Amino acid sequence: MAARQSKPPFEFRIDPARPGDEEELSRLIHALAEYERAPQDCVATPSKVRTQLFGEKPVAYGFLARVGGRVVGMAIYYLSFSTWLSKPGLYLEDLFVLPEYRKHGIGGALLETLAKVCVEKDYGRMEWACLEWNELAKTQYRKVGAKPMEEWRTWRMTGDAIRALAERGDAKRPQPKEKPKAVAADGDVVVVYTDGGCRPNPGIGGWAAVLLHGDRTKELSGGEKESTNNRMELLAAINALEALKKPCRVEMHTDSQYVKNGISKWIHGWKKKNWMAKNNQPVKNDDLWKRLDKAAERHDVRWSWVRGHAGEKYNERCDELCALEIEKLDEKGAR
Repeated sequence: MAARQSKPPFEFRIDPARPGDEEELSRLIHALAEYERAPQDCVATPSKVRTQLFGEKPVAYGFLARVGGRVVGMAIYYLSFSTWLSKPGLYLEDLFVLPEYRKHGIGGALLETLAKVCVEKDYGRMEWACLEWNELAKTQYRKVGAKPMEEWRTWRMTGDAIRALAERGDAKRPQPKEKPKAVAADGDVVVVYTDGGCRPNPGIGGWAAVLLHGDRTKELSGGEKESTNNRMELLAAINALEALKKPCRVEMHTDSQYVKNGISKWIHGWKKKNWMAKNNQPVKNDDLWKRLDKAAERHDVRWSWVRGHAGEKYNERCDELCALEIEKLDEKGAR
């Protein structure tokens, strides 16, 4: 975009945010948090910004305002969707200009740039939120033709509240007490129950799986002299899937939230970040997660959590098999 003249002595440019801008973006994000009186809630880092805006699959985009060589403003947005219009929309997550550079048209130019994106892409809406006390911003937004949605109020969940809601359904759903029917018209169905554990943790470990196919039942078990509860839980699921000789529909029941959430939720982020966790440390037990991911690829697996020690016949049997494996290894170690 060509340079735009504003009130002397300012001359500024609006450019798309690009890889290499993550340090400046992180700095502005923290400045915005200070301005909005919530610096304690801001955990943005250059690394996080780089991943989310400039990674393999970016989830947000941005424009930066520059005065000379300094970045002084930003507009960060992502795509929304209107079911009524059946069109994508642009949601402006943050618009911020450093205080000393305000009243020179920079904020307005950022909004104009976003409006042009909407026109070029045929987006149906351009929306954003504004703090109730920010009268200066509200005045500017009205000037450009934006209207407050007075009857709509934003609702938000974060962190522990989201996790609790995600897990609530599994915890409340009644678990089968009898052998599930492994019958389906569109292919073989194998019902699997798994368990694993150590005594102590870490310590001698055992894993077990019970596979049900029609009227047939197969039991698998094994152990390690030095392991952890999580590794044993993973090995139980891995060995069950690897024992299947052809692709199947699998109903996998595990009493480990670690395994269930890891394979159905967390693993997607780990793979995007090349097996790095949120703390930028290598994912624990990544060798087994990779093995489980490969084993699951061959099958259509539905993962379910079952409460341990709650009377479920096949979960209890897995627990017994684990205990036997631990006892065998313990006896060998005592000789």
